[in-house]
Amino acid sequence: MDEHAWQSILTGWTAPKIVDKDGDYIINSETTWTTEEAQILSFNAKTINAIFFFSVDMRMFSLITDCVTAKDAWHTLQENYEGSESVKRTRMRLLNSKFENIRMSKDETIFEYDQRLRELVTEAFNLEELISNERLVNKVLRSLPERFNGKIWALEEFKDTSKMNLTELMSIIQVFEMNITAQKKDKGK
Repeated sequence: MDEHAWQSILTGWTAPKIVDKDGDYIINSETTWTTEEAQILSFNAKTINAIFFFSVDMRMFSLITDCVTAKDAWHTLQENYEGSESVKRTRMRLLNSKFENIRMSKDETIFEYDQRLRELVTEAFNLEELISNERLVNKVLRSLPERFNGKIWALEEFKDTSKMNLTELMSIIQVFEMNITAQKKDKGK
């Protein structure tokens, strides 16, 4: 929505309080709130309404209906979708294992392999973990089938692969794959 919505998620909202004659904190009457206090409530209300009505399905809605603040609703949803910190760590460890074990199969196209690899990258991003471009490029170079060995050797010999990005590498390999496929078709004729 805007930066105020995100701010209400980050900081939360509490009703303004005053100290009564006994020294206890009590909620201040809305009629005496400052303009700023009323605005903060308004930002919280708009944000929580956006979460309630535009961002969640009925199952998730039932989890957050008792939340008073956008921050509480956000935290509840975050815990439900992403899990606790230990769940995130476990998911990241499993994702790292998947990443280390991913290989392009012999009958798979470079396009299909690229899609599988990028799914892992997206999953890591969703867990707030970035996989560096250099790590991705190195992974691809180590995980291609033998039919790409000649191209890999040429790339490593004539290009600085540490400065290459994943899209560039996949394009080069895809062109190589298309040429191999075309040659096989020509030989078959």
